Amino acid sequence: MNVFTMRNTRAKQTAAGCYAERQVECRDLLKRIAGQLDEHRKRQAQEPANWGYAGDLGHVSQELAYVLAALGDRSAVDAKGLDY
Repeated sequence: MNVFTMRNTRAKQTAAGCYAERQVECRDLLKRIAGQLDEHRKRQAQEPANWGYAGDLGHVSQELAYVLAALGDRSAVDAKGLDY
C-alpha cells in the first residue's frame, strides 16, 4: 500500500482496525521469515565453508534486533552494542 492509498483509507478506518490489519501482516511476515531462514540453512549446508551465509545472518540478526527495539524491547540492541 502506498502513501497515497494510506492517506485516502485512513479517514475511513479506525486505529483499531488498522492495528488489526498490521498485526496480521506482521505475523505473516514472521512466518515468511521463518521459512526463508529454513531455506537459507539448507543452502548453507551445501556450502558449509562459505562465510557469506554467516554474514547474511549477522545482518538479519541486527535488523531483527532493531525490530524488537521498535516494539519496546531494547535487550538485543543493547547486547549487540548497537545504537538505537
